[in-house]
Amino acid sequence: MCVDLDSMSFIFITFCPSLFVGHVMLDHTTNSDVPFRVAQLTTFEVTKSLYLGAKRSQSSDADSVSLSALEAAVCGAAAGSFSAAITNPLDRIKTLMMTDTTNAYGGSVMACASKIIKDEGLPGLFAGVVPRVGYIAPSVCIFFVTYEFVQQKMNTSD
Repeated sequence: MCVDLDSMSFIFITFCPSLFVGHVMLDHTTNSDVPFRVAQLTTFEVTKSLYLGAKRSQSSDADSVSLSALEAAVCGAAAGSFSAAITNPLDRIKTLMMTDTTNAYGGSVMACASKIIKDEGLPGLFAGVVPRVGYIAPSVCIFFVTYEFVQQKMNTSD
């Protein structure tokens, strides 16, 4: 089998750069999504631990205490709402940078944050926090109910 190197180089030069078109957007998305997920899971585990600790202190059978679906939903909603609120500045910066076609926000995270603070003050970083919490809380409830269900099923199969 003979490979035509001219054809291969044409394909590589023509199509490979298009694989990286979303790279900048992926970086902005990752910059706000990873901290949100870390805060969300950490906050959920802390909330769950505190709640189960309180539940164990009131239970006669402290070894068999676990979260119900409703309790997982409430702990998840609290964790997701808190995480959405504290990572809102990163989400606002990401959104502005992804939609900034005129480079009005400087093209970097620091320049964008500086412009927001200069133009709107610190509260400008939290613009849109209520709608963000409002749309994240229900999905996080579903996520953590499922997460707890699977985790409990995996622990009982051990």
